[in-house]
Amino acid sequence: MDPSVVDALRSAEGRALLTDATAHDNDAHGRAAAGDARAIDPLKAASSLRRAHPGANPSLVSAALSQVRMRRRARPRLGDIVDSLLMTDDGSEQATRTVAAELRAVRYLGSGATHVADLGCGIGLDSIAFARMGLTVTAVESDPLTAALAAANVEELGLADRVRVIVGDVTDDTVLATVLASADAVFVDPARRDPASRNEGRSARVTDPESWSPRWSWVVGVAARVPRTAAKVAPGVPHELTPVGGCATWTSVDGDLVEAEFAWPAMDSAGNNSVRRRALIVRKGEPTSLTSTIDLLDQAPPPVGDIGSWLLEPDDAVIRSGLVSDLAALLGGRLLDPRVAYITTDTDPGPSPLAAHFRVELALPLHIGRLRDALRERGVGRVVIKKRAIGQDPDDIRRVLALPPGPHTAVVLITRIGDDPWAFVCDIR
Repeated sequence: MDPSVVDALRSAEGRALLTDATAHDNDAHGRAAAGDARAIDPLKAASSLRRAHPGANPSLVSAALSQVRMRRRARPRLGDIVDSLLMTDDGSEQATRTVAAELRAVRYLGSGATHVADLGCGIGLDSIAFARMGLTVTAVESDPLTAALAAANVEELGLADRVRVIVGDVTDDTVLATVLASADAVFVDPARRDPASRNEGRSARVTDPESWSPRWSWVVGVAARVPRTAAKVAPGVPHELTPVGGCATWTSVDGDLVEAEFAWPAMDSAGNNSVRRRALIVRKGEPTSLTSTIDLLDQAPPPVGDIGSWLLEPDDAVIRSGLVSDLAALLGGRLLDPRVAYITTDTDPGPSPLAAHFRVELALPLHIGRLRDALRERGVGRVVIKKRAIGQDPDDIRRVLALPPGPHTAVVLITRIGDDPWAFVCDIR
C-alpha cells in the first residue's frame, strides 16, 4: 500500500467499494454466528466485490477488503470510530485506544495546553482526540504512507481545521524547531516495534528505551524545551524513567493493561506537582483512578496477615503503578505475602473496578489430591483457576484435577505464602 492507494480509497469508487465490502463482511459474520461455518471466505468476498464493481482495479478491491478486515479486528480496541479510519496492520496495532486517547486529551486540556505537537502521530488517533477536545494540533509522521493515512482520517472526521499533518523526521533539528515554534505542549509516542523483525506475523517489540524511535534521551531533551510534555510508553517500562517531579500513569481498559504514560511536572493541572503515580482503570467506558503523591521507592510496605473472608485481585494497572499498598489501605486490607499482589479483607469490600473480589470458602495448602477431594465434596464440576507467584500453568492444574461433572462452579486462586503454595476456593455457585 502506498499514498496513492489512500487517495483511491477516498475517491467515490473507493468509498463505494468500502461500503459494499463492509456489507458483505457484516453479512458473512452474521451467517457465521448463526452456524454457517463456511460463511467467512476471503475468496468469495473478493469475487462478490469484483462482480459488483466489474471495472474496479483489482488492487483497489484488495485494498478495500483489507481495510474492512482491519476495521473489524480493531473495533474492540478503537470502537465505532474505525468506520471512518484508514489504516495499516502495524498502524492499527500501535494506535492508542480511543478511550485512552480521550482521557489523555482531557489531561492536556486541564494542563492549560492550547497547541499540541504530536511527534510521531501514527494513523492519528491521539491527534484526533486532542482536536475533539478543542486543541490545535501539529502532527508529524516520518513515514509518508502513515502520514497520508493520518491526514485522511483527520479530514474524514471533519477535523482538518484543527489538525495539520506533516511528513517529517522529528529528530531532525530543523523540523523539530519549526514544529515546536508554535506549540505549547508536546505528546510523543515512540515506536516500540521493529517492522523488520516479525514475531507470529507482528512486528517485534523493542524493550530498550534507547532503541525506541525516537530514543528516550531525545524525548527527555524535548521535554527540557517544552515543559508541558508527556510520552506514551509500554506498560512494562521501569518506574525509574518517570520524570523528576512528574507523574506516571498506567491505563487498563476492560481488563487489558494497554499503556503507560510519563508526564513532566508542567502537565499537572493542579499546578502543585502532587500526583506521582496513577492507575487509570476504564470499565465500559467509565474511568476510575487511584493515585499516590509519593514515589514508589518511598512507598511504605502494606500490612501482611492471615487470610480473611475475602480475597482481592488488583487490576494490573494498580499492580504496575505500585499502588497495591494504597489499595490495601483504602479497603482496610492486608497482603498474604509482601511479594504477592493479593489483598485479603475480613469484610466485603463491595464491587470495584480497582480489583476483582472473591468470597473465600476454603483455604488449604496446595495439594492436588486434597484440592480435588474438597471440590468434589462441594459438588464443583468446573473451576476457574487464577494464580500469582506460582510456576504451574492453570490449564495443567485443571487437567490434573480431572473433576467429574458437578452442579457448581468455583474460582480457585493459587499463590505462594512464603515458600509454601496455597489454594483458596472461592465463590462456589
